[in-house]
Amino acid sequence: MGEVYRARDTTLNRDVALKVLPEAVTFDVDRLARFKREAQLLAALNHPNIAAIYGFESSGHVQALVLELVDGPTLAERIALGAIPIRETLQISRQIADALEAAHEQGIVHRDLKPSNIKLRSDGAVKVLDFGLAKALEPMSAAGADVAGSPTITTPAMTGVGVILGTAAYMSPEQAKGRAADRRSDVWSFGCVLFEMLTGRRAFAGEDVSDTLAAVLKDEPAWQHLPPTTPDSIQVLLRRCLQKDRKNRLRDIGDARLEIEAAISRPADRGASSRKPAIERLVLLAALAVATAVAGWSMMRGPRPSPSSPEMRVDIATPPTRDPVSLAISPDGRSIVFAATTEGRSRLWLRSVDATASRQLTGTEDARFPFWSPDSRSIGFFALDDKLKRIEVNGGAIGELAAAPVGAGGAWNQEGTVLYAPVPDAPILRVSASSASSTFVVNMAGVTQLDVPRQTGHRFPTFLPDGRHFLYYVAGRPDVRGVYAGQLDGSPSQRLLDADAPAVYAPSVAPATGQLLFVRQSVLWAQDFDAGKLELSGIPFKVAEQIAIDSGRNVAALGASATGAIVYRTGSTAGGSQLTWFDRAGKELGRAGGPALDLGLAANPSLSPDGRFVAMSRSVDGNTDIWRLDIERDILARFTSEAVPEIYPLWSPDGQRIVYSSRTAGKPGFDLYEKSVNSTAPGTLLLQMDTVAVATDWSPDGRVLLYRRFDPKNSTDIWALPTEGDRRPFPVVQTAFDERDAQFSPDGKWIAYQSNESGRFEVYVQPFPGPGGKTQVSIEGGAQPRWQRDGRELFYIALDGHLHSVQMRFASNNTIVQAGSPIRMFMTRVGAVVQGGSSQAYVVSRDGQRFLMNTVAEVASSSPITMILNWHGQKN
Repeated sequence: MGEVYRARDTTLNRDVALKVLPEAVTFDVDRLARFKREAQLLAALNHPNIAAIYGFESSGHVQALVLELVDGPTLAERIALGAIPIRETLQISRQIADALEAAHEQGIVHRDLKPSNIKLRSDGAVKVLDFGLAKALEPMSAAGADVAGSPTITTPAMTGVGVILGTAAYMSPEQAKGRAADRRSDVWSFGCVLFEMLTGRRAFAGEDVSDTLAAVLKDEPAWQHLPPTTPDSIQVLLRRCLQKDRKNRLRDIGDARLEIEAAISRPADRGASSRKPAIERLVLLAALAVATAVAGWSMMRGPRPSPSSPEMRVDIATPPTRDPVSLAISPDGRSIVFAATTEGRSRLWLRSVDATASRQLTGTEDARFPFWSPDSRSIGFFALDDKLKRIEVNGGAIGELAAAPVGAGGAWNQEGTVLYAPVPDAPILRVSASSASSTFVVNMAGVTQLDVPRQTGHRFPTFLPDGRHFLYYVAGRPDVRGVYAGQLDGSPSQRLLDADAPAVYAPSVAPATGQLLFVRQSVLWAQDFDAGKLELSGIPFKVAEQIAIDSGRNVAALGASATGAIVYRTGSTAGGSQLTWFDRAGKELGRAGGPALDLGLAANPSLSPDGRFVAMSRSVDGNTDIWRLDIERDILARFTSEAVPEIYPLWSPDGQRIVYSSRTAGKPGFDLYEKSVNSTAPGTLLLQMDTVAVATDWSPDGRVLLYRRFDPKNSTDIWALPTEGDRRPFPVVQTAFDERDAQFSPDGKWIAYQSNESGRFEVYVQPFPGPGGKTQVSIEGGAQPRWQRDGRELFYIALDGHLHSVQMRFASNNTIVQAGSPIRMFMTRVGAVVQGGSSQAYVVSRDGQRFLMNTVAEVASSSPITMILNWHGQKN
């Protein structure tokens, strides 16, 4: 296709790949026009596993594509070292399939997929290159032949017109015959690549091109060379991909991706069993027997296993996760829902105990803390758009139940009542499972009473068997924190025991009473509990050790069903964060606070105007305060210390004050407070609210404070608070949609913010205070806008997690703004792009050359979910 150079983009200060097209293309007007059309089409493929096209440039007769530079070896170079281990092969092939799936959904076929067109980055990411032969799917021309799908060879005649073709060993039979290529041609090539990774040899080989094409058309791959430990499902997948008649071939690469993800998430199947030690085979047989038994259990309150049934523990493998505590087992004990991370994005996954694979629940991106309906047909969860939602397990329909700015657990009884904590620092509220209205404001008192300041929050309710009583966790002082039992009628609650996280009730096979399971110092304990009398008895006994626990939110990876089945996950949570400096190319420059300083659950960083300090929210022992980090001296100090949560800090333009959100004793919602950086006294009330207010930015002159206001009727809106005069707040952007996190331009005449009015969050710019219309800045989703100091550049994070830059141009009268095309910079690793209850996850240095990112731990693996069956409630 031409020569490729490593080049330097001096405008954006980054390295790129420059592909200079051959003269056969540049001097052919029609072919050059085709390449330009393809470049425009392919530039829309914004996917983490597809090397991006940044532009199409020309200089005289030289025509070049500007491409993302991907460092690392090609897959061909990796295979040259030998066959790739199965686990690594599956991880690589899943990403390749994901890239092809994204392209196919846009009507784009690669046509030339081969190991040399696939790059392996050092961080494990896979990039598919060279969609140069791809084009939009179109009807066949009248001539009936599609030269773009022809065999590998470039004949002299073809060379004259610059026809560029693929490589014979990976070409589908239809391409080898000179017929049109479609998605199934890519499926064939994918099968060839997968076979070669597993075996270290090509699926179809010959001494020359003719022999190779003959093998493609007539021969079968040497299946006997597949490793004996290749999962049966992958062997079947390969045979379906490499069907010579494309009518019989796997039709959708997305199905291949799902099969590979299933193979990754489950233990090796019987294809590998012949090599397993005898004890491992027994474990697999036991698991199969358990799955068969579980499938026969009755719904909800049906008969449980006999007391003579042996207690069993089975490990269930899952995809990796950054959120191990988000898991729940269905009341009937047949299914488990959990959070898992793929392609940098967390979603809810569902695993039936009698199935061999897990599946993603569409529409649950960045969802947290799932819980089940009593009939095991629906799941409640907390979404990133500040809503409590429900999803039907089989139908996939999603509905909104209530407003929940952060969300800290929920429960669902047989009468359709849902208990939930809208924020970690509120009482437990209730809403109907069929309701679409929020009780956040009108019923802030809830079904529990928050004893402020001794108690800082009520969290993670779970119903007891009668559906009227429930357990929940109280955060606060050591003498009051722990597990409580409450009632729906609002009667006074009673404290049951001290613990580090919420407890669950598990009915046992024997004795007749059940047990309360709770966690202390990462150890899971059980104690006899009479759910009718709400009384504990006997001595606690140990069930498991090293339970994963999120100490900042006081929740453990633990769940129990009405049948007595119990699930838990061991290991540590990945909830820690680190403030890390990056340059414009995404190169890590160092950590704020140094590598030895553990920030724990830090959020919402705000950089002081002089760049010396970072203010942040930080949770310690279940309570959140404002902390201040001295960047130069690596000193972390508490800035607020009240018994109520203090969150969302924001520096004033002069660097002398910090405004933040906090609870006022005896009042609902979160109010705005401010405090001098030189004061040791408590903060001063700035604005009192009946709901939640979060300051997002000051005007450059310090005369106006922007804040987002949560309103159950209008979702989240943008308001302004004058700091002088009558100080009367006024709305800036107020609609039925969510508008958040407004940022002033450096001259104070514009604001940038994010809104989901289009169905997903995009970044917009409009005049402040008006009048004037808004201009959309982001493309294909975006959030967290930040201005460059000179106002000519705006940054935002796209929904795929990449930081983007947009050049901003303003008319001379400063009433019209024009936004340039977004340019992708680097992956941010800040977790959820739309931060839900949090605010910004990064700040920009004064010179716009560095970015302080609140990065979260990236998880390469995770512990399995352990399931206890035939729970006896007795010490082993």
